[in-house]
Amino acid sequence: MLKNLPIGRDNFKDVIERNLYYVDKTDIIEEILRTDSYVSLFSRPRRFGKSLFISMIDYFFNIEYKDINKNLFEGLKISKSEYYNRMSSTPIIKLDFKNLKQDNYEDMYDAFKIMIRELYSRKEYLMETLSDNDKKLFNSFLCKDATKGDYQKSVYTLTEMLYKYYGKKTIILIDEYDVPIQQGYLLGFYEDIVSFIREVFSSSLKGNEYVEFAIMTGVLRVSKESLFSDLNNVMVYGIVDSLYNEAFGFTNEETKELLDYYNLELNDDVKNMYDGYNFNGTEIYNPWSILNYCFNKELKLYWVNTSGNSLIINCIKNCSEDIKVIFEKLLLGESVDFIYDEKVTYLDYNDLNSLDNILNLLFISGYLTIDRIEVNPFGENKMYAKLPNAESRGLIRNIISEILSTDYKIQSRLVESLCLGILNNDKELIQLTLNRILPSISYMDSSESFYHGYLLGLFSMFLNNKRFIVRSNRESGLGRFDLMIKAADNSVGMIIELKVGDKELDPIALKALEQINSKKYEEELKDSGITNIYRYAIAISSKECSVK
Repeated sequence: MLKNLPIGRDNFKDVIERNLYYVDKTDIIEEILRTDSYVSLFSRPRRFGKSLFISMIDYFFNIEYKDINKNLFEGLKISKSEYYNRMSSTPIIKLDFKNLKQDNYEDMYDAFKIMIRELYSRKEYLMETLSDNDKKLFNSFLCKDATKGDYQKSVYTLTEMLYKYYGKKTIILIDEYDVPIQQGYLLGFYEDIVSFIREVFSSSLKGNEYVEFAIMTGVLRVSKESLFSDLNNVMVYGIVDSLYNEAFGFTNEETKELLDYYNLELNDDVKNMYDGYNFNGTEIYNPWSILNYCFNKELKLYWVNTSGNSLIINCIKNCSEDIKVIFEKLLLGESVDFIYDEKVTYLDYNDLNSLDNILNLLFISGYLTIDRIEVNPFGENKMYAKLPNAESRGLIRNIISEILSTDYKIQSRLVESLCLGILNNDKELIQLTLNRILPSISYMDSSESFYHGYLLGLFSMFLNNKRFIVRSNRESGLGRFDLMIKAADNSVGMIIELKVGDKELDPIALKALEQINSKKYEEELKDSGITNIYRYAIAISSKECSVK
C-alpha cells in the first residue's frame, strides 16, 4: 500500500509517525552545525517547506523531546552523521509568527502576548528553580499582565531561565518572521510593529550569552536598516546563495523519485507546469504543487491557492504603465533585467515607479526565477529573470484578473454571459457582453498580450470548474491558435483568434477568421474526435470589439 502524502502537514513528528511520504532533508542539520552561524535567516517563497524545516530542527535538538523522539530520525540521512549524538541535547524556544496577521497594532500586540503566554506555559517546569522575583515575572507572562518592556525581553528572559535549569545554551527558532511586518506595511502600522519586533530580536539575539544559535525563516529579506539594525551577526541564505540551495523545494532527482513512487512520470508536461526554479544553479520544483499533483493526478494551478498575494496585488495594481508593459513580456515567456538588491525594505515598495523594487519583490517571493546574471560596469548584479513555469504564468494572469474584477466591479453575470456566448456559438452575445466589459478596463488596454491573458483568465476561472478545458498556445511559440476551449467529454470545441486594432474592427476580425481557416487551427480538436467546432475571431480596440 502506498504511503499517503503530507499535503498541508508541517509537523515533522506527525509526518514520520503517520508514515507519510517524506523527502529526506535532514542532512541540513549537519550543514547547520558545520556552518556554525549565530543567526541564520532562510529566505524562500511560500509553501516551499519552511515550517516543516523548522519543525524538523525542533524535534531533532529539543531536550524536552528526549523520551518521545528516539525513533523519529532512524534511517534518515542525519542518522548516519557524526552529529547524530546532538539529538535531544538542547533547550529550544520555538516561535511561529505566521499567525500574527491581525488588522491593527493593538490586536497584533495582544496576539504576541498570547503567543508568549503559550510558550511560557509549556515550560512551567522551570518554576522549580526560579527565584521569587523570577517566578513573579514568569507568572506575569502567564497572566498576560507583563509590561511592554518585559514582553520585548520575554525571549531573552526565557533563555536565561532555561540556562539556569539545564546549564545549556538555547536554540531559538522563529518561523515566518516577516508575516507581521508585511501585515503592518499593508495596513498602516509598519513602524509600530517593526519597532516592537526589533526590540524583541535585539534583546534576545544581540550578544546573548544564553543562546547557542538562532534560525529564522521568511519570504522577504527585511534589511538591517529596518528590522536588524542592532544586529551585525545575521547570515542570510536566500535563493541566490550557494549554501542550502537544495534545502527547500524538491530537486529533479527527488521529484522523479516521488513521481515514480506514485506511478507518475516526470515528463515534459509536468516540467513545463512546475519546474523552472533556479536556486543558484540548482533545478528546483515547487513542492506544494508537486505533492498536490501526485494526489490529484491533474496538471492544475495549485500554488495559486496559497496565501500571501496581497503585497503582489498591491504592487501590480498601482505600478506605472511602463512597468505594466513588463508583465506583458513576462507572460509571453521573455526575461527582463533588474538590479537585484537583497537589502530592499518594505518601505521601498512605496515607490511603485521603480522596476527594480517590484521585480525584486516578485523574484524573492518566488514568482520569478533566475534566467542569467551579469555584472554591470558599476559592479552591481544585473539579474535577468523570467516566470519559471506555466503555473506561475497562470498565477500572474489570475492576479491581474482579480485586480480587474475587484477594482472595476465587472459583475459575475457579465462573465457568465460571455462564457455562455462562447459555449453556444452566439457571436452577437459575445460582442454585446465584451462591449459592456471593455470600457471598465484601463490596465494595459492597448496590448494584445494583455487582452489575450485577460480572456484566458476569465475563461479559465469560469469554465475549468464546469468540465471544460481552456488552453493557450501563445506561450509555446508554436504560432497556432490564441485560445482553445474544449469540453472534457469532447462534445464541443472552440478556437479563438484575437487581434487588437484601432479603427475599422470588422475587417480585422474577418482577417483573423480567415487566419483560423487557412491555418487549420481546428486540426488538434479534430484529432481528439471533436467534430462540433466553433470558430471565433475577436478584434478589440481599447473600448469596443467586433466578433466574427
